[in-house]
Amino acid sequence: MRWALILVASLALCGTALAAWTEQDHEIFRLNDELEKHEGKGTTFYSFLGLDNGPSSSLEEITKAYRKMSRQMHPDKNPSAGATDRFARLGVIANILRGEQKERYDFFLQKGFPRWKGTGYYYARFRPGLSAVLVFIFLITGAAHYLILSMTAATERKRIERYISECKAQAWPNGYPPADNSKRRIQDQSGRTFVVYPDGTVWLADSATNEEYILDPDDIEPASWRRTVLYKFPVWLFESSFGKFVSVKNETSLPVKKPRAKTKSKTKAKKGEEGQEKTAEMELNKKVLSDGKVVEAATVTGGRRRRRK
Repeated sequence: MRWALILVASLALCGTALAAWTEQDHEIFRLNDELEKHEGKGTTFYSFLGLDNGPSSSLEEITKAYRKMSRQMHPDKNPSAGATDRFARLGVIANILRGEQKERYDFFLQKGFPRWKGTGYYYARFRPGLSAVLVFIFLITGAAHYLILSMTAATERKRIERYISECKAQAWPNGYPPADNSKRRIQDQSGRTFVVYPDGTVWLADSATNEEYILDPDDIEPASWRRTVLYKFPVWLFESSFGKFVSVKNETSLPVKKPRAKTKSKTKAKKGEEGQEKTAEMELNKKVLSDGKVVEAATVTGGRRRRRK
């Protein structure tokens, strides 16, 4: 749950930062990168135009410098490769410095251009392939799956706790067990029967099987990364491919041992130990009520819930 919240918060921060850059900002970033790539590291819009005053240059100075540089960089006078792109870049830079975007460029020039790779600016420079997109979707799906498991477990636990409190309130109106320490059978609005015992446990009675299943919030399986697709899918993929060969190899590499013949005395001793363990287990599962009635408890197949016969 904690990691899912951290992931959601990180995505929200990235989305906020992405919304902070406008299309004009992206254009300034792109031109700045191209300028440093072709003209040299540290080249600015002002130095490219030959303006020594930098951001303090006036509109008249910028226009005059642009006209001078356009005559020098015109493709007709410079038939070299890349002259057309360099001349076009000059015109775009001059328009930025002579327009409203000049203030924005001066801000980034003073504060620094973004160096981190978390916005559309990064996407413009590096377009992720299909594999990167699939990995990202897989991670997001796993985090969402974990969040859903956490919410489901919390909801189910609250539901069981609510059933227990409602049944006890109905069975014990004064808030205390009955004086004779007897159990109370009640029914909810849907017709299900619950049994409240003096020890405070609440059991769901099944009329079809004549069994009672305990309501215990601790039986709710908590959320775990091992239950998400982040863990199950790689395990399934491994078992479906390489896992088959690994299991076969392990089985064939193990030496086959013949079982030893047991003596009659050891077999009897073993049976005696098993009988003692079984008796101890039955005693642990027995519950003696105040009226002298003995109730046995066993584990329900496929779950942690217990039942009473």
